[in-house]
Amino acid sequence: MAETKRDYYEVLGVSKGASADEIKKAYRSLAKKYHPDLHPDNREEAEAKFKEISEAYEVLSDPDKRSRYDQYGFAGVNGDFGAGGFDMNDFTHGDDLNDILNDLFGGMFGGGRRSRNPNGPRQGDSLRYDLEIDMLDVLNGKEVPIRVRHSVACPDCKGTGAKDGKTKSCPDCGGRGQMQQIRNTMFGQQMVVSECSRCSGTGRIPEQQCAKCGGRGRMNKESKVSVTIPKGIDDGMRLRVGGAGDAGYNGGPAGDLYVVIHVKAHKTFERDGDDLWMKAEASYPKMVLGGSITVPTLDGKSVEISIPAGTQVDSVLKVGGQGLPNLSRPSIRGNLYVRLGVTIPKRYTAVEKELLTKLDAEAGKKSTAKSKKGFFK
Repeated sequence: MAETKRDYYEVLGVSKGASADEIKKAYRSLAKKYHPDLHPDNREEAEAKFKEISEAYEVLSDPDKRSRYDQYGFAGVNGDFGAGGFDMNDFTHGDDLNDILNDLFGGMFGGGRRSRNPNGPRQGDSLRYDLEIDMLDVLNGKEVPIRVRHSVACPDCKGTGAKDGKTKSCPDCGGRGQMQQIRNTMFGQQMVVSECSRCSGTGRIPEQQCAKCGGRGRMNKESKVSVTIPKGIDDGMRLRVGGAGDAGYNGGPAGDLYVVIHVKAHKTFERDGDDLWMKAEASYPKMVLGGSITVPTLDGKSVEISIPAGTQVDSVLKVGGQGLPNLSRPSIRGNLYVRLGVTIPKRYTAVEKELLTKLDAEAGKKSTAKSKKGFFK
């Protein structure tokens, strides 16, 4: 019998609304607790636990993987791993793991997946943008222009931070991009490896600083980005705009921009997946005898719905195809559900009072003959 996988949020002990920092903190805490080298007497069980929390962190710490997991569950991320499922070769957060190992064992495990070449290209940081849209945008889809503040390579020094692009080996780290230090720990003397603060891990520093960027190699800029809102998008989903994040390092690609969607509540309609719900009222005679009423639709039009005779208060009537588009198949729309109430007039005419009084007197009486007409007839 196949083993049932646990929900990733449950594995890390965080809520579905947890921030990136909360997820990282939870992983670091659990990774230190269950690292196999700390459990030599029960190593197999510890390895399984360590692998489980690493898989959860791999998915939930990546905005794109997390979005797919939130929408489709395990099926949304299985394709990111091999045929046998996740293994530690799929773990892309070597720096995080390296920090944990340094804390536990004094850095004797080196730099995890850190590039061996400090001068090699590195991708820039990804950014987040929160975008609020209307329910009508979910129905129709939309192109939304936004302005994003991010870093770009300095045009004068081409991102090197150096005047005329000339750099030299960092004297502090000898061009390695890393610093090594011997520390006394509970495991004895251990080598601790950390990023060089002077060159920020690049191994190179400017011979002369670029006057335009002050030697940083990067400048802040506000850019206009067009975001495509697909039909049927749900609240909380993330859209990825490739290359719209911060500039890369040493010629590396720019990071990505992740746009988090927030759908504003509608004054008339409430969303339930692809379906919409609304409230409407009908007169008492229509609820008893049957009839029809006209209700609005999300696109600003209206539709007539039939009320069967004897309809009760809080009954729900379905209007097919008047909901929201399905994200995967936009041509298919959900339904509109109308919950019925009764219109109770606050004011009434003398004739209405007389009729209502007679109706109240007749209410509950049984017909004595099949041919006898009802009150309203």
